[in-house]
Amino acid sequence: MTDRDVYLKLAEVADELARLAEQAETYVGNAALQTAATTLAGTAKAVYDHLMSGEGSH
Repeated sequence: MTDRDVYLKLAEVADELARLAEQAETYVGNAALQTAATTLAGTAKAVYDHLMSGEGSH
């Protein structure tokens, strides 16, 4: 799995978690899903930034 693949999968899962958060029936469920989505989106951004820096796959 390349860094690009990792980025795409993380972004996909973050989007799915954000969608699920909108459907959460409780504040706690919404907060948990939003936190997970935000964390994964940040991780995806870090991978994307690495890709754009031209450092290649490590």
